[in-house]
Amino acid sequence: MIRCLFALSLGVLAASILGDALTGDPLYGTLLVVAIVVASIGLPLTIIGGVVGGLGGADPKKVAAAKAAGRTTLARVTGIRATGSAVNDQPVCEIELLVVPRQGHGPYRTTTRQVVNLARLAALQPGAVVVVTQLDPERPEVVLDDSPDHDWLRRAETDRQVRDLRDADVWEAPRRGRAPGAIRRIPFVVFPVLAVVGFAAALYPAWGEAGRLVETRSIDTVRAEHDAAAAAETSMFTPGNLRPAIDAVLALSGDEVTEVYVFDQWVRVTAPTSPGATTTDEWQYRDGEATREGASLIQPEPEDVPRQLFDASEIGWETLPPLFDETERLTGIDDADDPMLWVSREVWADEKPSDPQVHVPVSDDYHDGSVDFSADGEVVGTSGGAPGSEAAAAEGGA
Repeated sequence: MIRCLFALSLGVLAASILGDALTGDPLYGTLLVVAIVVASIGLPLTIIGGVVGGLGGADPKKVAAAKAAGRTTLARVTGIRATGSAVNDQPVCEIELLVVPRQGHGPYRTTTRQVVNLARLAALQPGAVVVVTQLDPERPEVVLDDSPDHDWLRRAETDRQVRDLRDADVWEAPRRGRAPGAIRRIPFVVFPVLAVVGFAAALYPAWGEAGRLVETRSIDTVRAEHDAAAAAETSMFTPGNLRPAIDAVLALSGDEVTEVYVFDQWVRVTAPTSPGATTTDEWQYRDGEATREGASLIQPEPEDVPRQLFDASEIGWETLPPLFDETERLTGIDDADDPMLWVSREVWADEKPSDPQVHVPVSDDYHDGSVDFSADGEVVGTSGGAPGSEAAAAEGGA
């Protein structure tokens, strides 16, 4: 099970690194930390498991059944060597044995791998007689009995037949799966499959980006496309996004406001601190939440507040985002930086305030300009613009 989790964590680890590079999604940062923790714990346990797995560890129930069937016997140690591995500071040794079964097969030589308690190492030197259990009468595998009963211990100490037996042939059992009595092992092919499953499952949220990576072979290109798409999805200039944002703010501020600023990723509304007040606060909509930010940085003249007010709920907000593209067209400024617009009344001393107007400024590295629209999208006025644009021509004609 540990190796399965380790294989899965490796797949998730690789997917997290790739997913983070492709999308920057915080999900992949979390998955990366989890995968690193699991992998760092699983790696040493997997190594230990590999060592222990190579010992041919037997199922205690199978060993007990073999003993009950009378397959406990004596064997002589003919050789012992350390493998270089250890479990809990106890060496793993390969022990060569000459086994003398009590029934069935005649004497034979075989090798078993086992963790050897350091205190018992001296008793397993060549020539020593030990108690073993043959797991299957048709196969050579045996396990050493670390705690034989008193009768078998006495037999091992007094036996002469096994000690004096000169030699025997090696019993090479046919390879037909796991040894009898051995704990069932998971086939190796399962682990790369689990790694692939972990990789695919973790990368699934970024599956589209992964597909584009295959096409473009550039992580930077895919990441730029992803970031642009993510920004467009939440942009106030994407159809359908602005109206819900405005409604959320008006639910806090009230419908009567003095100005509304719309930026690419957020909205700012200025309105009286309370109905009839001549002081103003600001409200924002950002990251899906409307909040009251407190007093406006610049407070209007008290007598101007009633003249600046307009009912924001009556503005067709869903029709305003396209006005930014229209402003680019009229001013000849393509790919303008930082889209924005604001809605307010024009207020002049001793004159009637204008109806709410939509002001859209645009600029690039070389030019700037702006277009003012009525709330229903009609052009009210223009200024600036690139040479040759409609806005520049209108201003020159004026």
